[in-house]
Amino acid sequence: MNFIKILSQPVDRATYAITGFSLMALKFAIDFLVARFYFEKSWSPIDYIIWPNGNATVLLRMGEDEILFGLTMLAISIPFIIIGTTMTFQRLKSAGLPPVLILLFFVPVVNLFLIGILCVRMPSRPSPELADLAPVPETPKPGILYLFGATFLSAILTVCMVVLGANLLANYGFALFIGAPFAHGFFSVLIYGWKTPQPFWRCISIGLQSTILAGCLMFFFGIEGAICLLMFLPLGLILALLGCCFGYMVQARPWLQKSFPSMLLMPLAGLPFVMGMESNFEPTSMLRQVDSSIVIHADRETVWNVVVAFPPIPDDNLPWYFRTGVAYPVRAEINGEGVGAVRKCVFSTGPFIEPITRWEKPQRLSFDVIDQPCPMHELSPYKIHPPHLDNYLRSQKGEFRLVDLGNGTTLLEGTTWYKNRMWPQEYWGQWSDAIIHQVHLRVLEHIRQHAEAARKAS
Repeated sequence: MNFIKILSQPVDRATYAITGFSLMALKFAIDFLVARFYFEKSWSPIDYIIWPNGNATVLLRMGEDEILFGLTMLAISIPFIIIGTTMTFQRLKSAGLPPVLILLFFVPVVNLFLIGILCVRMPSRPSPELADLAPVPETPKPGILYLFGATFLSAILTVCMVVLGANLLANYGFALFIGAPFAHGFFSVLIYGWKTPQPFWRCISIGLQSTILAGCLMFFFGIEGAICLLMFLPLGLILALLGCCFGYMVQARPWLQKSFPSMLLMPLAGLPFVMGMESNFEPTSMLRQVDSSIVIHADRETVWNVVVAFPPIPDDNLPWYFRTGVAYPVRAEINGEGVGAVRKCVFSTGPFIEPITRWEKPQRLSFDVIDQPCPMHELSPYKIHPPHLDNYLRSQKGEFRLVDLGNGTTLLEGTTWYKNRMWPQEYWGQWSDAIIHQVHLRVLEHIRQHAEAARKAS
């Protein structure tokens, strides 16, 4: 009962801001001291942004020391999460915004956007008749100036954010992939309803139009390729729609109109700051592993000879996804034999240089990757080379394992270990995992065909 009473108390912007920033400073001091002097690990502000997708939460992939570190930092966070959630819930009610927006408090980067909005000047208690105000369907559409600002201006601002984060800072982090699309949806809807609050579906429609326009501008001005934009589309649309919904809730309440300029300027300054912070404090990427296998009706010795160096793979019936510019394997050759020999796996974009680290004929062939080509050629009318093509998707090592299944049959398993520096890692990792798996299957199927043909010929 007391907890419900606490949640019903109003919180003004000054109290919310002072309490929030004081707790943030206190928590960072505690986290830094614990990480540095107890676990002998580094800790920076960027760790709060990457925490949901960083190593600290992937407990099954970490060692005992890392698990203890992750659980300790999580335990320290619990009281701060409770206080922050309670204060934000109170502030949302005091500002006349839907309490369901408390869910944004748990979304990286977007939560910074929400906290900033709640720190601007807003009435502490809107009158009951205004609290439930919603735009009516008969609301007139905004003039051409507001329509232009909602579509073109917000799209241009988003493109500028992408150029700043990706091309100038060469950082593909949460601010770029989460903060920018969310802010874009919010911008477009808030500008659209600046003078007269607009109905929900008009807001969603204008937000989607502006989002599609921003993607088209990035493609036609040679900022990004078509395939990368399409891969980002599911995540970007969801976040843009979330921003549209937030913008609708704000513009539908006229008593917040005086705060609109502050709400627009805050993310314009905040997003570049977070991008710069991510660029300076980029965390270590998680090592990912992709396994693929195929059954071959040939003995291990025959399969081994093809694995070590296979002839060119014909481009007949090349899958559509490889025709879009994604790098695909062409042939493999080797110089020498045994540990220390150098294997070269040639892709459509260039060769992988793979010194052999384990030579257990005919059971296992392991190698490191010391040099690699671009992961793709961008599908674009221009010759573009975005920064993410260099050192953002890096293969670390690979391995072939040959298992004798008896009756002259072999199970061939291929594994690649790699790192993906684009965040959120779990989102982009699903795409890169799928692409690497298809690369594996192309090689394994080619090996199967040649090994079985060699068996029949012998």
